[in-house]
Amino acid sequence: MRLCSVPAFALADDAAMARRNYLVEGLSGAGKSSVYEELIRRGYKAISTDRAWKRNHRGTSLWDEQKAVSELERPEPDVLFVCGSGGNRDRFLPYFTKTFNLRIDDDTMRRRLQGRTNNEFGKQPEELELMLTLNRSDEKPAGAIDVDATEPLEQVVDELLRLADCRTVSDLTLPSWSKPGSAIGRSFVVAESALPLVQGAASDQFWDLLGRETINRIEYSWSGDVLATLLPYLDEQGIDLMHADQTRGGSVFVLTSVHRERYLSRLDPVEFDGAVLRRHYEEFNETAAEGVGYAMLDGIAFFRDTLASLESATVAVLIIG
Repeated sequence: MRLCSVPAFALADDAAMARRNYLVEGLSGAGKSSVYEELIRRGYKAISTDRAWKRNHRGTSLWDEQKAVSELERPEPDVLFVCGSGGNRDRFLPYFTKTFNLRIDDDTMRRRLQGRTNNEFGKQPEELELMLTLNRSDEKPAGAIDVDATEPLEQVVDELLRLADCRTVSDLTLPSWSKPGSAIGRSFVVAESALPLVQGAASDQFWDLLGRETINRIEYSWSGDVLATLLPYLDEQGIDLMHADQTRGGSVFVLTSVHRERYLSRLDPVEFDGAVLRRHYEEFNETAAEGVGYAMLDGIAFFRDTLASLESATVAVLIIG
């Protein structure tokens, strides 16, 4: 594939650029994260830029250039979907075969931003108004193809795959790490004063009480087995989350602001190598797991987002399983 323009950094040669890269863009609340997760569930290779490439520079979210170029220039897989946006996005547009823009109306944006539990951005009136203003201005990358993202998620992804000339049905064999099953990962942020009540709740009352006390909830999209594999790896790197105060068995942990102070700055997915994480998973579980590096990077982002949500008077009840 020969590209028509060259960004500020050098492009790879034609052979390295033979595969198809697709960018899935959209404003906050458009559904980029949900589309990313659904693409992986269907067996496609996808990257969430917020989880894998994001760097903050003077208050602006940027893609890490080295990480982005490395992924976009790889000859494998044949098709890669990149879901997300960044302040330096336009510099990378020549790498993409097509760019898709997830479009939603104002009512959908308002409802999604105010109702989501894993991201606080958009809940403040000034943030919401900024997003609505951008939505009305039809802000999107040059040449992007609009996709109606108000439709059910399955239909949105079907349309993206159709436009990308990919199979639209979920007929691919899904790897075990992409199936949440019974082993999932969730973190519930509660007031520190409510922790003794949660810890002391009877089994039949635990979930109801935890739900009532939850201030913020963060969920992990893939199998909790990935998190269980990631924890000892992080421990080897000096990031000790395994020995947090455990309650109600070994799969429930309590993380505090102390963990935030010690480890938050070290849980940046950009600083980790997906290939190294994949090798660790395969050796730890004694099984091949192509693509699991993305799920491991998501796991690091899950732990980062959990710690980032903590303040001095709150704790996170982290549950795996």
